[in-house]
Formats: sequence, structure tokens, C-alpha cells
Amino acid sequence: MCGYPNFARLLLVVVIISGCTEFRAPMDPESMQLPEVPSGNEELELISFLQDLHDAVVQNPTEDQTRGRLAMAYDVNGFSERAITVYGQAASLARGEFNWPYFQALLVARVNNDYVRALELLGDAIEIDDSYVPAWLSRGAWLRELDRMEEARTAYERATELGAGAPAAVGIAHLYLNDSEFEQAKNLLESLVETVPDPRIDALLARAYRALGRDEDARIASARGSLATSAMQWMDPKLSIQAEYIAGFSNRLLHAQNLIQVGRQNVALPVAEALFLERPEDIAVINTLVWANAALERFEEAKLILRDGLDLYPDEPRFHQLMANVYLQEGDQDNGRHHLERVTELDAGNARALEDLGWLIARQGETAAGISLLEKALESGAKEPKQVLYRLGLLDGGAGRWSEAADRFSDATRIDASFTMAYVHLGRCLAEQGKWVEAAVALDWADRVGSHRRERASARRRFNDLKNGLP
Repeated sequence: MCGYPNFARLLLVVVIISGCTEFRAPMDPESMQLPEVPSGNEELELISFLQDLHDAVVQNPTEDQTRGRLAMAYDVNGFSERAITVYGQAASLARGEFNWPYFQALLVARVNNDYVRALELLGDAIEIDDSYVPAWLSRGAWLRELDRMEEARTAYERATELGAGAPAAVGIAHLYLNDSEFEQAKNLLESLVETVPDPRIDALLARAYRALGRDEDARIASARGSLATSAMQWMDPKLSIQAEYIAGFSNRLLHAQNLIQVGRQNVALPVAEALFLERPEDIAVINTLVWANAALERFEEAKLILRDGLDLYPDEPRFHQLMANVYLQEGDQDNGRHHLERVTELDAGNARALEDLGWLIARQGETAAGISLLEKALESGAKEPKQVLYRLGLLDGGAGRWSEAADRFSDATRIDASFTMAYVHLGRCLAEQGKWVEAAVALDWADRVGSHRRERASARRRFNDLKNGLP
């Protein structure tokens, strides 16, 4: 060792003493400088929370976990660029920590659409742990965005090996479609949609059918696919650790509502309860807490909250609508009707209340009044006009107005070519008028869609009886 310069001897001694400790180059002070905590119009609770996390990093500048917590707080509270910076700093402090480059990659892709940089960061994470399925799914999706199809296929195949299931299969189907391998895409998607019904899969299947010249099948699949509201997603368990860093009243309220929408009402309930304790007179909070309780079928709790809410806000249509929903779910039609009528008094153009009230009173024997309200719901912009038309068709058909009913069902099928029961009833109405050819076409289409086997069989029997002159 006598041939080494003194500084090299010292370095060797340090390495020997440190054993397995990872050697890191000195940190660049400028690259580790924290972004300023936001101010201005932000909620004081949120700013205070972020400032506390910021101060913790200042006190422990070489600790990756404190810096990672600040990054997650910036991330989930909407300060994406700050989060990207601080995730990068945390990653530089802990080369073996998967979360920081992974979270940074997700943000870079989502916020900046910089898939090249996102893939570099994701590569850093995968080097640390190459068994995390969502990382491979993201890799496949980003490589597709960059038209690097063979690499994307490799990523999806790796995800499949790790048990990714439907999301990986959908990714591979996208590759088939991009390569004009329509038969392969069709076969994969047909087998997938049988086990995992999802409108987003149907939308892809429609593309495959259309390319293969199967226009009627494409029309049905496209109608089903029209119900899709987002791209195919996958569960990412690691993102759940970020939830505790959501701060600020409005952010937490939005978080609770999003949880209910995705079916996690059991997680949303304690969040909503905490918000209610803070602001028991806030209309949006009361609405969210009732929503969570009703979704969990805690109807008595929902009614108690709503009664107090209606004491505070007797003219709030949303509370009356929610109370009506709770009563109707319990089978209490009289009280449900009372609150729906109150909604229509307070908000005459409320399409949801008009539809619910019209359908309710029609089933109670007030058919003409119910039809009038359902038609008003259509005029007021009902969220699901096909469903309103279907109900109107049932009421007209029940009164023997076969022509009018057929028109209603026909209009519903024009909106949704996959609406099996509308075709079933359309066939029945046409058969009652002796329009055998048109009726057979409608029932054939219902068979093509394929759902509601029992109802289709019943309509066929009635069709045959009528055609054979039986009562």
C-alpha cells in the first residue's frame, strides 16, 4: 500500500471500516434546495401541514423518509412540480428505496407527459424491485405512447407473468390493434370480456369487430363501450400510503367523495365523519356523510343525519332527494314520495326527482301523472334518457298502447344498441300489432346481444303464441 498517495490510503481505510455501507458522492447543495412552501389563496390548514413537513426536512436534511413525506404531501395536495423535485431529492438520498423514483415517474408521466424521462425514473425503481406489477403496466403504457411496441409487449408479458390479469391483456390487445392483428385482438378481448365485463374492453372490441367487417357486433360493443368513463386502470397498492398526507378541508372532502365513487365507502366513512365533526353545518359534508352511510346500507344513521340537516336547511333539494332515496331503499314509498314531491316544488326542473317521482306514482296507479313527469324528466335533461324511455314504454305497454310503447322502446335502442330488454319489449309490442317481421328482427337483435336469457325466451314464446293465434 505504500505506493498509494495519502488521500487514496485514507479512502481505502474509510471503505474498509464502513463495510457494506453504500458510498455516496457529496450532495450538491443546490440540487437539494427545497422549493418554497406555497402560500396565497391556499387553506391555512394545508399550508401549516406542509410547513411542518418542510421544517422537518430542514432539521434532517440527509434523511430520505422526511423528504419523501414532504414530496407525497405535495403530490396528493396538487403541487405536482414541487413533488417531482422533492421526490428526486429523496431518491438521491436513498438509492435502494423504490417508492421515490416510482412516485416521481408517475408524476412526470401524468403531469408533464414526459414519457422518456418517466421511463428512466421507472427503470431506476424496477432495478430496485422488478416484481411490482403496476410498474410493469405503467412501463407498457408509456412505451406504447412512444410507439415502442416490441418493448411494450415485453413489459406487458412480464406483467402477465407476475399476475397482472386484465390490464396486461388489454395492453396486449392494444398492441394487436396497432399492428392490424384484428383477429388476435378479437379473440383475446372476447375471452376477456366474458370473465371481466368492462365497457372499456367493449370499446376496444368494437374496434376489432369494425376492422373485421362485423358491423352489427361492432355497434353492440360500441354501445356497451360508450358507458366507459375512463381508461383501463389497475390497483396500485403503494399509492395508498399517500392518503394520510392529504390535507386541507376541501382536499379531504374531495378524497372522501372519490373513495365513495370507486366503491371504497368503508374507507370514506371515517374521513367524512371527521370532516363532519369539524363542520357539522356544511352542506357538502352532510351530503357526503349521508352518501357514505347509505352506500354502506346504514340507513338509520343516514336518516338521523338528514333529519338534522333538514332542520338546518329545510329548503335544500339535495337533502330531500337523499332522504327520498333512503326511504325508497327501505321500501317506504309514502315518505319517499313526500320528499320527492318536495324536491320538485323547490327545483321544478330537477330531472332526477321528476323521473323517480314519475316512476313511483305510476306504479302506485297514477299512470297518466307518472307519464307526464317522466316526459318532463326527458325535457329537463335526464342523465339516462334511454332508461326514462324504457320506463315510458313499460307504462304504455301496460296500458295496451302497443304502438306508443314500441316507439319508446325503439328510441331507447337507438341510444343504446346493447339494451337487451328494450329490444325484448320492442319485439313484444310489434308482435302484439301483428308486425311479425319487425318483431322477429328486434328479438333476433336481443339474442345477438345475448343477456337476459329468461326474458328473451319468454318473449319468443309470446311471439309464437300470437303468431299462432293463441290468446
